[in-house]
Amino acid sequence: MIHIFEKGNLPAEDRKTGKGQENGNGPVYDYIVRRLLAVCGETMASDIYAVSYLEMLYQRVMNDFRIAPSQRSLLSILDKLEEDLQYSTEIFGPRAAFILDFLEADTLKQATGKSSNEKEQRILGRILWIRRTYLPKEEVKAKELLKPAEMKAYLDQFIIGQDEAKRAICTAVYGHAKRVRHPEVKFAPDIVLLIGPSGCGKTEIMRRIREITDDPMVFTDVSNLGASQYRGRHKEDILLDLYAQAGGKKAVAERGIIFMDEFDKLLLPAISERGINMHDDVQSQLLTMLEGSEVELKDGRQSFLLDTSRMLFVLAGAFQGIDEFIRADQIEKKNLSGNIGFLSPLKKEMDLDFVRENINHEILMKYGMKRELAGRLASVTVLEKLGREDLIRILTEPKDSLIERYRRELKLSSDAELEFTQEALEEIADRALQTGTGARALHSILAKTLRKILYDAPDIRSLGRIVIDKKAIGEGVMLSEQEEGSTGESLQTILGNYV
Repeated sequence: MIHIFEKGNLPAEDRKTGKGQENGNGPVYDYIVRRLLAVCGETMASDIYAVSYLEMLYQRVMNDFRIAPSQRSLLSILDKLEEDLQYSTEIFGPRAAFILDFLEADTLKQATGKSSNEKEQRILGRILWIRRTYLPKEEVKAKELLKPAEMKAYLDQFIIGQDEAKRAICTAVYGHAKRVRHPEVKFAPDIVLLIGPSGCGKTEIMRRIREITDDPMVFTDVSNLGASQYRGRHKEDILLDLYAQAGGKKAVAERGIIFMDEFDKLLLPAISERGINMHDDVQSQLLTMLEGSEVELKDGRQSFLLDTSRMLFVLAGAFQGIDEFIRADQIEKKNLSGNIGFLSPLKKEMDLDFVRENINHEILMKYGMKRELAGRLASVTVLEKLGREDLIRILTEPKDSLIERYRRELKLSSDAELEFTQEALEEIADRALQTGTGARALHSILAKTLRKILYDAPDIRSLGRIVIDKKAIGEGVMLSEQEEGSTGESLQTILGNYV
């Protein structure tokens, strides 16, 4: 099916003779049935209804003048299928479930033996998105455990780049699911460390993972975590949050996933009035939880033990300055102490490839991580710092991107179409880079730009298109009603054109 729009997959003689037309079926129908038989071996009478529907989706794509011939693909069929499910899952749900299962099986069959194929990955990710968004959750839970490549295909729809980090997390989540499904088998605790600057996608990866797992997940900033003997927030509070996410069910909480952000802050000294490094104590106390143990918790008057041995822990942080530790380690190993020129290009900004190649447990210990904790890290991944082009792609490419969300909101409130010029997108990216917070700044810049437009647009009649240019970014200029006697065909402001 993945090749149905490609030339040669519908035999020329079928096109000319109309083979199969005697039963109202044509070459497209025959092709689909052949693919179905290749996957299933046989078909049932109930399948014919769904196959006819799939053929109809194909014809709708072919007759849609908005889709250029070169852009027609199985993804286009999935778009049409999603449109129907948006209208009614009750009407189209059963047929959609069959079609998604068939297309998934057929795509996987054709991808067998290939080490990497972006086309197949995008299709599988799209299938997963539609299934989880529109079909009952009971059907999803009954499916076979998602493989790492399938999880990554889902993440690729929403997150630009960071392939290494996505692979590491997907592999860890898959291993975690295996650990949960086989409690009789002893597994080593799985701890993943993500290193990357603010706004590079560490948290977003985990947010999207939460959408495709049934396990409870908590996100916590551990920079303010204190040792148990001091006042404040302790490791037990993190587990209580997980317990709450699990609906107060101990067995469910024990298979949870914990994402600890700002973990690098715990590696820096925090000296108390008594001269004690409190962060060293925190690391020691966290270690008992991370390595897998029973931790005593108190929920009101109730006390109970929570086993952490089957939990997945993901640690994350910016680790600013860790390149200097690597540089010093390299100099020491090469016996080049005092050579100012050695590795000098790395002084201004951390070099991604250099850090990836040289990060190890020894470097992490020099940065401040306890030896026992460093030794238990199953995976260490360094994420890329986002550049201008990355931020522009984040604005426009992912499914459910920020701009797409604002487009939907404006469409619902005023039926107007929202567009951004290329110069406007570049200006947004440049402003985000200036903040130093990466993709996190995009939301605030867009919100400031559009807040007054979203306020005014519902009161303006016949507002068909709003084009945001470079001058509009961050200005928050209000729309105004057209002057009396205007033809209603155009509305000009310093933002751009409103047609």
